[in-house]
Amino acid sequence: MSKFKNIGSWNSATKTAKPEEATVAQNGQSPHGGKKLVEENLERIRRGRKQYRTTTEEEHILQLMASIREHGFTGSLPVIAIEDANYDYEYLGGHTTGEALKRLGYTKALLSVEEVENPLALAEFSYQLNGANRPLNALDDTFAILDILAEALTLQVGKVEPDEIPTLIRQIARDTAKVDTAKVDCIKDTWERNQFAISIKSFAASRLPLLQLPEDLKSAIQQGVSPASALELNKIEDAATRADLIEQAMEMSVADIKQAVREVAKAETQTRSAQKKEWEPLKIFRAVSTKAKKINFDSIPATKKKELTKAIQRVQELVEEIESAS
Repeated sequence: MSKFKNIGSWNSATKTAKPEEATVAQNGQSPHGGKKLVEENLERIRRGRKQYRTTTEEEHILQLMASIREHGFTGSLPVIAIEDANYDYEYLGGHTTGEALKRLGYTKALLSVEEVENPLALAEFSYQLNGANRPLNALDDTFAILDILAEALTLQVGKVEPDEIPTLIRQIARDTAKVDTAKVDCIKDTWERNQFAISIKSFAASRLPLLQLPEDLKSAIQQGVSPASALELNKIEDAATRADLIEQAMEMSVADIKQAVREVAKAETQTRSAQKKEWEPLKIFRAVSTKAKKINFDSIPATKKKELTKAIQRVQELVEEIESAS
């Protein structure tokens, strides 16, 4: 069940018109809680513009297929009508159910046609419908919340740069001086209206850092690795070592991952120290060079000066040979 108690309230909150209730007719359309129901072709529905779920588990599709086989499909798919040469509707939610129906051979399904008149209402409606049965993973949820905030700011105060929103969120979380109170108030109001499951302070501390993760760790989160685990794994510099741990991360606790990361970090430090260790003969050469600077070459015997000159020339020849070979 959606945590929004009154879906219709979105229209007033986002300044959109309420859906017109359809009149009962012979064509299958009927009023149903303010929604227009119509049976249409599944192939004429395209993916939602505000579909925030980036990955769908095959297991979930199979579970839906099994349930539909046993009980039939008694619900409806939430959509909006669109103007497109290839499609008549766009999903608000129910993408996975639509896929399950098509795999089972359904060509048509009952659609619940909503009227959503601006991008903010579309974003909020889609977010709640998609997360009603299965929560979004942390990264998808983060991008969704940022997108909703961007649409709210655009609608109420004008378009903002995407990078500005995390800065505003951090200001709110730290309760620091606000550069633009109108934007801050808009974010707070949008947060409260949507009743996001995470507080602004927690979002700033645990979600915003996810945006800076490399792509392999972002993908891992979308596959089910916890944000805390991903942030720990990000401490590993070697990509191959990190990839090995990512494969194991689903079966490991955060504590186990922290321990594994500590061990890897220790090994990497030891390797770097070994690599930085100076070659012993070079170390001796540097020490000799330091001593040579203190010698008065005019006062040493001619035979020693001749031997030293030959030795220096030989070192120079070896260095030049090494340079030309490399």
